[in-house]
Parts: sequence; C-alpha cells; structure tokens
Amino acid sequence: MTTAAAFASFVRSSCEGLIRNLAETLDTPLAVLDHAGEVVLGAPDGCDIETARPADRSMAAPIEVGGDSHGSLVALREEPTLAPLLQSLAQDIGTRFGLERDLNHLTDTLSHSCDEINLLYRFARILRSDEEFEPNAHRLLEETADLLEHRLVVLGMASQGRFAWKAGPELEMSKSLSWVVSNQAILESVHAEVGRELREEGVGQQRRAGSLPSPFGVVEYMLTPVSVRSEVAGYAGLFKAADDPPFETTELRFLECLTAELGNAATARELQDELSELLFNVVQSLVAAIEAKDEYTRGHSQRVYQLSLRIGQRMGLPPQELQTLSWAALLHDIGKIAIDGQVLNKIAKLTEEEFQMIKSHPERGCRVLEPIPQLRGVLPGIRHHHERFDGKGYPDNLKGEEIPMLARIISVADSYDAIVSARAYRPARTKNFALDEVRQGAGAQFDPQVAQTMLELAVEGFLPEMEINRNGDSA
Repeated sequence: MTTAAAFASFVRSSCEGLIRNLAETLDTPLAVLDHAGEVVLGAPDGCDIETARPADRSMAAPIEVGGDSHGSLVALREEPTLAPLLQSLAQDIGTRFGLERDLNHLTDTLSHSCDEINLLYRFARILRSDEEFEPNAHRLLEETADLLEHRLVVLGMASQGRFAWKAGPELEMSKSLSWVVSNQAILESVHAEVGRELREEGVGQQRRAGSLPSPFGVVEYMLTPVSVRSEVAGYAGLFKAADDPPFETTELRFLECLTAELGNAATARELQDELSELLFNVVQSLVAAIEAKDEYTRGHSQRVYQLSLRIGQRMGLPPQELQTLSWAALLHDIGKIAIDGQVLNKIAKLTEEEFQMIKSHPERGCRVLEPIPQLRGVLPGIRHHHERFDGKGYPDNLKGEEIPMLARIISVADSYDAIVSARAYRPARTKNFALDEVRQGAGAQFDPQVAQTMLELAVEGFLPEMEINRNGDSA
C-alpha cells in the first residue's frame, strides 16, 4: 500500500467521527485533503466540498509527519478564530498517523521475523544429518514453497547437474512458468550465466535479478547463490510471470534463508564425509597395527567385518547401526595391540597368566578407543564380543539380551572365522565343522536368533566367500 493510500485509509477509519462532530459543533464544513489536493473525507454529508474552488478553502492547516506533508485540514468558512483549532487538530491527525504507520511497520517487521523463525524451525525439524545432501535439499525446497504459497521456487546445484522445482500450493502455474520448468536447458543457461557473473565480479551472497523470454510472455526471476566453503555451488530462485505481483522483501528474505540453510547443509555433509573418511582411515590403520602383531590372524578382522555386516543386514539393522557394527567388527581385537606379540603367536599351551592377558583384550581395546569421541559407539560391541548368551563369557558375565546386539553378532562371526582359520596352536577346520559349532552353540554361547541368521545365510549361499590359507591370510 502506498503512503497516500495508507493516509486516506487512516483518515477514513480513525478520524471520520472526530471530523463530523467538529464540523457539526462549529457549524462549518470541514475536509481532509491528501497531498494532491483530492478530498479524502468531508463533513457534513451533502455539503459542496467536492466542487468548492481552492480560493474558497481559505482556512487550511497542513498535516505533517516528521516534516513530510501528507495533506491538509481545511474549513470552507473563513473564521480567524478557527485557525488555532484547525492547526491543533491537523497536528494531532499527523501525530496519530505517524504512530499508526510506525506501529504497522513494527507489526510487519515482527510478522516477517516470526515467519522467518517459523521457516528456520521447519528447516531444523526436517534436516537430517545422517542423510545425503539431495533429500535434505528437496525437503528445504518444499518447505519454502509451501510458505511462499503463490511462488515458483527453483533449486539448481552444480554438483547434481540438474534442477529441482516446487510450486507453492496456491500458485496457478501459467503457461510461461510451465514452459520454463519443462526446459532443462533454459534453467541451465540461467545457472551458467549467473555463476559466471558472480565468479567474475567476486561477490558473495548477492541477489541476481533477470528475465527470460518465453513463447507465452516474459518470465522474471530473482536468484540467490548457495555458498559452500566460500565457493558458489548452486542457486535458489523465485520465478514469476511478468504480470504477477512483484517480489516482496519478505519473499526475498525467505529465499536467502533457504540458500543459507542449503549452504550449511552442503557444508555439513562435506565435513561429515571427510570426517568419515578420516575415521575409516584411522580404523584401517588400527586394524593393520593389530595384524602386524599377530601373523596368524592376518585378514581376520576384515572377514569378521564382512560376515557381521551380512548378518546385520539380514536382521534388518538400520543404516546407522550397520555403520557402527562395521567399525566394531573391524576393531573387535584392537586390544591385542597392548598384548605381547610373543604371547599372541605362542604355539605352546598358554600359562594361566598368559591366558588372562589374552582375555583382557576386549577391555584393553575399549581403553585404546575411548579417547576418540567418534568411535565411542563401537565400545559395547568390542567390550562384550566374548560374552556368552548363557552368561559364562567375559569380561562382565552378561547374559542373554543384556549383551548388546552388536556384540552378539560379532561373537558369532568371530567364532566362525576363528574356527575356519589356522591358529598358532591348531590347523584350520572346515566350513561345515564351523557351522555345526554355531548350530550347537545356539542358546548357550550364541544368541539363537543371530546363530539362525548365520545358518540361513550359509544355506542360501550368502556367506562372504573368502579363501583362507594355512597362515590365516585372506587370499
């Protein structure tokens, strides 16, 4: 709404009663004129205010707000004693209009801020750190379009090589907008041109306005770049037909909220991927350190990892638990780093002291990994992979479902691979022998459900196929 329209609306809604009562009391026609001299309000009804010549409007007092004139209050009867009253009333109207305008501005600002907070809350509610960037980006796009009910929102990311769009629920898609979203090449050209401009000009978060010709009329757009680690990775934009209402400041702020969150999500995903890669490299280095000390178990951790993962997948573990299971299986013997290599590779029967040292490797493994926050989730699987379902295992004599599921799975995979692998103190056994051991140990040494899953995988031919030579190496 323009300032003139806002002034006229205020006068009619807030000053009509006052003007009419005063005109009646003074027995003098009164009028409020706008800045252009047009009558906004007159009293009493039926008086000849509309046709009165300017010269007849001899009594006038300006209505001002902060030094800016918005109109005037006039009396159609010249009476010098009325001048102070008109000036006082005009000043009061100006003050009240200024206060209402400020209040409306504050209300709009608060409303927009609430909308932004609502949008950011909706973003925070739907973002998932465990998912890839693309599904998160699509959810952010949908939430923004739902809030911008009458707009078309388009997202383009260079890494994806394609564009996604979402129309607000109240948008009636015009032929020109339909033409744009159905033409990948058009959107790609916008993406390329804006990207080139930004790179050449070296600007950061800056809106870019433009237009596209279509067979059905001009399409206008406003784009904001998505920055990932100070690099332009893509864009989000609002598109509209030329005859649609202009973009509002609030809508553009929502667009900036969207691109900021997209940048944050993409950056977080990149950092998480890098951290995962670093963590995986650390795990691999630790596994290599274990196997360097125990020549007879070389490849054992990798095989236990593969078999544990296969069992976990068959049992329907969610992705995050499968990831934790993978690392726990790879690192289940990490505690052997702290055990004398001569004890690990001893061919003769172990002494009681040496046997107790070997049995300490689950607890030692937890102490090795505990300082790494990202690996703390694997500690229960490592500490308890030698517990028994009947409670006769170690180190804590846990029983049944007291034993963490990850540890129950690793226990079966670890025992199976230990049986079919050569050890310092005995030769390798056959696959069928190992499966019989798993079958007989169900309910005593092993969780019956996990053991049954392992046996089903074997029958169906889904056990990882890894040949093992006489030294325990994977071929």
